[in-house]
Amino acid sequence: MSTTTHQIPAEPVAPARTGNGPAGFVSNRFHFVGVGGSGMSGLARLLAGSGCVVTGSDASGGAILDRLGHDGVQAWGGCQPERVDGADGYVIRSAAVPVGDAEVQECVRRGFTSLLYAEAVGRLSEGRRTLAIGGTHGKTTTTGLTVMALRAAGLQPSHLIGGEVPELGGNGCWGSGNEFVVEACEFNRSFHSLRPFGAAILNVDHDHHDCYPSTDELVEAFAGYLARVRPGGTALVEESVPKAVLNSLRSDVQILSVGSGLWADIRAVEVGDDLGRFSFVPVLLGRRLPRVQMQLTGRHNMQNGLFALGLAHIAGADVAAAVAGLAAFAGVRRRFEMHVGPGGGVLVNDYAHHPAEIRAVLLAARRRFPHRRLLVVFQPHQHQRTLCLLDEFANVLAQADLAIVADIYGARESAEMKAAISAADLVEAVRRCGGRCTAGGAVAALPPAVAAVRRSDDVVLLLGAGDIDQALAGVLSGL
Repeated sequence: MSTTTHQIPAEPVAPARTGNGPAGFVSNRFHFVGVGGSGMSGLARLLAGSGCVVTGSDASGGAILDRLGHDGVQAWGGCQPERVDGADGYVIRSAAVPVGDAEVQECVRRGFTSLLYAEAVGRLSEGRRTLAIGGTHGKTTTTGLTVMALRAAGLQPSHLIGGEVPELGGNGCWGSGNEFVVEACEFNRSFHSLRPFGAAILNVDHDHHDCYPSTDELVEAFAGYLARVRPGGTALVEESVPKAVLNSLRSDVQILSVGSGLWADIRAVEVGDDLGRFSFVPVLLGRRLPRVQMQLTGRHNMQNGLFALGLAHIAGADVAAAVAGLAAFAGVRRRFEMHVGPGGGVLVNDYAHHPAEIRAVLLAARRRFPHRRLLVVFQPHQHQRTLCLLDEFANVLAQADLAIVADIYGARESAEMKAAISAADLVEAVRRCGGRCTAGGAVAALPPAVAAVRRSDDVVLLLGAGDIDQALAGVLSGL
């Protein structure tokens, strides 16, 4: 039997040199390959805002590259190594881009140091006073709330967020202060690249089954994230997080708990509910702060706000002033994002793609729209997640008045895994749980599928992390 081997270029070692890049880097020249991704585009914007020379490319092209151009990033569609210029900089690639990519190799030929996105963010975190927000659910909203809280207290942090937040200047922004607020993503253990001064864990839930086959491996990964907290730093942890996650903490790292329990270091009292928009009095280490009225819908966002105040405290901000930032925050795109159709119908567009997230959206919608039917249009994200959490998905979708399940959005999966489960399997599982459910087919078929079953007073919930957002305009036009 003969075998064929393929030579894969090795990652180059960073040469010793000097320059004028931001802290953590020795050059101010950056080129991004795969710049259209949410994290990559945010980092490109951040570095361009700091005065660096930033270019990039992306296979998909489109409007995202045009928007980057307005933010000082020269970007183009497709692989065009001949357009790369400069020398002695950094080439940053997404995890989906191989080291042998032609643009990456052209940069290496010019003396650029090759870094994965997570590695680049890690370097940036070492050069600034970093506040990292980790957890399976709620990272993006909490990161946005934290930036707003710090700004309200007079600080000017840099931030990197995995979602679009128009009032913060987008998903990445350079601030004049020393603080750096960043999402700490557990996928592929990328949060192990960070060196935070303050590290939050909002929750620990099994989601990325391709990375963590067992719960023990997931817990170990979060413990490894906390082990990266700098000496004298602080870990801000939700009170139900497994104790094993805390075992790796240094003895000189302070632990603060966030929750609803009487002994939580940060908690909410005197809670009010105005159609799902909560008000509360934050209590931080026994100190009562001014009352907050959240614009965001859902009890879970009250918890996210408590974490933001805790991180503001870690940063040394005036927490009484920071409270105003929570009340002013209008939210992140595709996080309970409300739209009204031409006929007055209501649609909520949300990134929810895990059973716990769908449950939170449903609970929030029930409070915001009492006595109205909820029509859920859901696109499952990844076959493996759907298979591993089939019962959980079925149970939560059965709580809707009617659910439409689109074809599964497959990403990073083998043909065998894609053949193991389909949208029809999930539809049948929902029906076994007593729910009303039907298959919706491809995303392009969703607008007529919704129109065929929707009642005039229904609230439509468009949920999923794939490309279901492409159906938004079509569904909305019929409401």
